[in-house]
Amino acid sequence: MQNPKTKLQSWLTAPVILICMFFPIQSFSSDIKLTTSVDKNILTIEDSIELSINISGIRNPPIPKLPPLPKFIVRSTGTQSSTQIINSNMQVSTTHKYLLIPKNEGNFTIDSVVMNLSGSTYQSEPINLTILKPNSIKSAENRLVYTETSISKSNPYINEQVVYTFKLFRKIEARNLNLSMPYDESFFRKEDLGKAKHYSMVVNGVSYDVDEISIALFPTKTGKSTIPPSMMELDLINRIQSNRQRDPFARFFNDPFFGRATQSKHKILSTKAIKLKTKPLPKKENLKDFKNIVGQFSIAATIGKENLDEGDTTTLTVTVSGIGNIMDVLFTNLNLGDQFKVYPDQPLFQKSIHGNQVGGEKIFKFALVPFLTGKQFIPSIALNYFDPDKNKYNTISTNPINITIKPRTNIEELNLVQPKKMDSQKIDSTISILARDILPIHTHIEDFKSVTYDKNRRIIYMFGTIFPIVVYLIAAGYIRYKYQMNEDISYSRRQEAYGKAKDKLNRLSGSTLESKDFVRNLSQIIREYIGDKLNLQGSAFTAKEVAENLNKNTYAQDKIFSVKNLLEKCESMQYSPVVPMNENGLIDEAAELLVKLEK
Repeated sequence: MQNPKTKLQSWLTAPVILICMFFPIQSFSSDIKLTTSVDKNILTIEDSIELSINISGIRNPPIPKLPPLPKFIVRSTGTQSSTQIINSNMQVSTTHKYLLIPKNEGNFTIDSVVMNLSGSTYQSEPINLTILKPNSIKSAENRLVYTETSISKSNPYINEQVVYTFKLFRKIEARNLNLSMPYDESFFRKEDLGKAKHYSMVVNGVSYDVDEISIALFPTKTGKSTIPPSMMELDLINRIQSNRQRDPFARFFNDPFFGRATQSKHKILSTKAIKLKTKPLPKKENLKDFKNIVGQFSIAATIGKENLDEGDTTTLTVTVSGIGNIMDVLFTNLNLGDQFKVYPDQPLFQKSIHGNQVGGEKIFKFALVPFLTGKQFIPSIALNYFDPDKNKYNTISTNPINITIKPRTNIEELNLVQPKKMDSQKIDSTISILARDILPIHTHIEDFKSVTYDKNRRIIYMFGTIFPIVVYLIAAGYIRYKYQMNEDISYSRRQEAYGKAKDKLNRLSGSTLESKDFVRNLSQIIREYIGDKLNLQGSAFTAKEVAENLNKNTYAQDKIFSVKNLLEKCESMQYSPVVPMNENGLIDEAAELLVKLEK
């Protein structure tokens, strides 16, 4: 027979388990621990560090504060939670992960991570790191991957095209490539030079796969300038071949078709900054109407009709082609004398790539109306430009065009039709009444007064006609809106995203939070807004993941860049030492970004 005490304990066990499952308490253990770890503490400046912050013994802990990390670029890579039940003992933990990208070589210390909870302060142990220089490029044959940048000219003229080229040399497979090629927008204007090139190249007897991309930079100011270092972020894939020498099926299963085990290693490769000195153009003598056009160009002109009648129009087409800043070519005042009236059309620019330089063709069209008849001619149209290769000014012009305007030969005559004169004697002055209409015949002028509606009656009539239609359309739209808001979660999230984010920004602008808490909340507002607009679960997205999701949903590149730039700016401020912060400026920037994304 079962002991009553044992039976009572078994009956009490089930409610306790249910209470723990459905009403979890905040802490499962009085031993709350905060620890930090890194995947490596000795690395080169080309590597990155994964920093893990683990909090155990508590469910839903507050986000710990990172120490200032001015020597690193800090990116949040997400949060993980785990629950384990071992011998009826429940253990919970939360792990926050960050990617640290070193900026300089040297010895550094990650100070203690701090978490405040219910009046108690928890902190981790500091971590020491050593950042080494990468191997010299001279010994490139010993490296799996390295980068190079170059420019076509270090002392260009103003407005002269400078080709900036980035090359990635690798001996193994690479994935998740993310290239940043910054430049000073106040000093240069950029033009893309097409897609990246892929080819093989032998360097010091070692074969490499090369990925090359180039952009054209046009300096807009004279003086010294600097192109900042480019940064390539990628994952190197190392395929591991298992030891199957004794396995008779080794050759079969090692075939690439079946795949092999792989290991990935995250790398960040930076290039050196490049300095330029832009020269002004040489002094020009006896050169008029120069528009700062630099490069090598040609010009041609054609006419639509060489023979036309007086009053007709013809089209003059002027085509400029070549290499350089051809997009800046303009013909604002086309001087054709007093022979024609000129109506310019919008020019058409077609960009093309010549070798590794940007160029193209710009087409100008003008509608011409001749004033005089006879033989006329269209004078030459000139273009002045500077050739940096020959270091001199050139003038090119079109050939004169002869046209003939024929006078009108057909003169239209106006034929007047006059009625025949009738003999006055044949007109009978008497009028006889043949019959009478059923309706009354009005014979007095007072009967023909214009009948008008009263203005007030007209307004009431129009209101009574239109108002029911408007009410019906509004009601139908509201019913449809309420149905979608209740039934379609994705639609309701999209519709409410802007309002929720705007309210949170207003509350944040009136708060008195510390600087780091302020940017953390601002970043969270933007991430939650993106999650609602794209119907994504959670809000722990990195700036890179946000950009990828926006790109998948066909957002414009300028909007994607603005979102990514603001999130990275918030992360930089959050994990950097105390710096001057314009909180109102950040709020305004976030508000403008939300309006931009809503368009």
